[in-house]
Amino acid sequence: MIKPKTSLAQILTAGILFFAAASIPAGAAEVRPGPDAGEAVLHGEALARLNCARCHEVGIAGESPRPAAPPFWSLSDRRPVATIAQMLIEQASPEHTDMPTFEITQKQAEDIAAWISWVQPLAHGRRLVIENCASCHAVTLTDESRHPDAPPFRLISKRLPIEALEEAFAEGIESGHPDMPVFETDIIQLQDIISYIASIQTVD
Repeated sequence: MIKPKTSLAQILTAGILFFAAASIPAGAAEVRPGPDAGEAVLHGEALARLNCARCHEVGIAGESPRPAAPPFWSLSDRRPVATIAQMLIEQASPEHTDMPTFEITQKQAEDIAAWISWVQPLAHGRRLVIENCASCHAVTLTDESRHPDAPPFRLISKRLPIEALEEAFAEGIESGHPDMPVFETDIIQLQDIISYIASIQTVD
């Protein structure tokens, strides 16, 4: 558990950042979907681990066994995830030319695409803040904070630079209030949380 060192009140000149009472569990790279992820995600994971893991990293973090085969979690940097199912059906131009040909049904392609969407950093970060922060903070573009002193995540950049969040988390955060929980996280979780927070910043 990270020992709090930094008073966030010293970092933020207006408002205090709160997190939900339950700390995020360590080991993000080992995260597996629960039953609430849905049948498509669960089936897609099974298909990916059976058919794709020889070349690709199919989980939420890590490097691929084959350097030319992009990790599944990085695919949203290359193309819209919504196009992946059709790409699989068409077997469109893989970057590693020794990728085998394969037979795949529409449902299999859609389920693998659902799994790929599930492991993307923004999707992972969104799940983490909804599960662990939404009891106090507004964590989307439209909801309202439930705690009166918890600023909406979409407005955090008005209080401090987004790039300062990683250092604040790494050093430990202390609000000076009794309902501020200790926050522990690993580097993958932290990066994905910050990526998600950065993605929802608004000027409103």
